[in-house]
Amino acid sequence: MLTLEKMLELGIDPKEGLTRCMNNEIFFFKMISMAISNEYFETLGHALDEGDLDTAFEAAHALKGVIGNLALKPIYDPLAEMTELLRARKLVDYSSMYRPIKEIRDQLLAMTKE
Repeated sequence: MLTLEKMLELGIDPKEGLTRCMNNEIFFFKMISMAISNEYFETLGHALDEGDLDTAFEAAHALKGVIGNLALKPIYDPLAEMTELLRARKLVDYSSMYRPIKEIRDQLLAMTKE
């Protein structure tokens, strides 16, 4: 079960996200559940695996906005960096950048399903 305490354990400070959700914890958790269920996570992973930088950029950019609005910094910060590298079409090891994003996302996703 997703709780504020578990978010803190993942390095997420829920204060800003809660503020953006009118301090309504139920609404905040619902928005997190919707955000981390976003199909763009899979799109991004597949595009990175295939070397499709255009699709990867579109997915990363869309996710950056959604995740940023909820102040999920441990996902947002590497996602923002990845978005800018993809925008510049830099050839880097994106899979190593995506791994921690996916790990935290998967942990949050599992907690929302409990």
